[in-house]
Amino acid sequence: MKEPPKDPAVGSASHGPAAISSPEALRHRADEIMQDRKPEPLGELPPADTRQVIHELRVHQIELELQNEELRRTQESLEASRSRYFDLYDLAPVSYFTVSEEGTILEVNLSGSRLLDVARDALVGRPLNLFILPEDQDSFYLATRQLVNTERAQAFELRMNRRDGQPFWVWIEATAAQDDDANPVLRMVLTDITARKQTEQALRTADALRDSWTYYRQMIESLPQLVWTSGAGGEWDYLGPQWLQYTGFPADGQKGLGWARQLHPDDRAAAISSWNHAVAAGTALAGEYRIRRHDGAFHRFAWRAVPLRNEMGTITRWLGTNTDLEDQAPAEPDA
Repeated sequence: MKEPPKDPAVGSASHGPAAISSPEALRHRADEIMQDRKPEPLGELPPADTRQVIHELRVHQIELELQNEELRRTQESLEASRSRYFDLYDLAPVSYFTVSEEGTILEVNLSGSRLLDVARDALVGRPLNLFILPEDQDSFYLATRQLVNTERAQAFELRMNRRDGQPFWVWIEATAAQDDDANPVLRMVLTDITARKQTEQALRTADALRDSWTYYRQMIESLPQLVWTSGAGGEWDYLGPQWLQYTGFPADGQKGLGWARQLHPDDRAAAISSWNHAVAAGTALAGEYRIRRHDGAFHRFAWRAVPLRNEMGTITRWLGTNTDLEDQAPAEPDA
């Protein structure tokens, strides 16, 4: 069969889908193109009805050409839409899940697969709550039941497990929807908020430590002894006002091992050695050493330092006190 001639007007930019979206528009456009074409030589002139049939056939041929061109453009548009869908859905930075009302995973994007560290094919068909910590599954069940019963969007947070068992926090925003077959489904957006939760916990811990330190600092600064603290490695990092008032030197010059300059030269080496041994062994320090007062006088002090441990038994700090043995009121003589 002879291939129909290609009309240069077919598929041109001036005749987009909107111009040929109906049979009437197709017919009208085909008639216009037919008027512009030169008639093919037919030899002997046919009767009028034969010419009309031939005209109708040619118009129909042009209609088919226009429809084919419209189908081609529609196919290209669908391909472009599919590509945009892939970019927006599969490559989105957040995790998209589609689950049934019973919680079975029906669809998941690449970010959701990476979130759980499980291949996408292995996720589809499995219950989503398999990846939720047991203690948080009730929260998930209640939120999804509320969504199914009311069709109101739900937002909540809970903990999930990756394939390696590592727990993490997610924020879930869920809405009710329907799939292509009009079956009810739940659309969920999952966002990893582990870093935010860790920051919040760190801030709460810091607040608790600050409140605790404020309380204990006020308490130890009310003691009559010279009070100081050090880190786990033995470097003094805090000297109470009693020590500073007694020695008359600022704190910055006495932190670390600067405190040793205030000791009597004959006691300095022994005190440093005893302190280093206590830190290395993790045992309490007890001894007597002389400390220079702000006026240059040396008083003999009873030294004591104890390690402070966390719940794991690890030393985190040291607390030290020095009691002046020469500044005690003399005992009253017996009558």
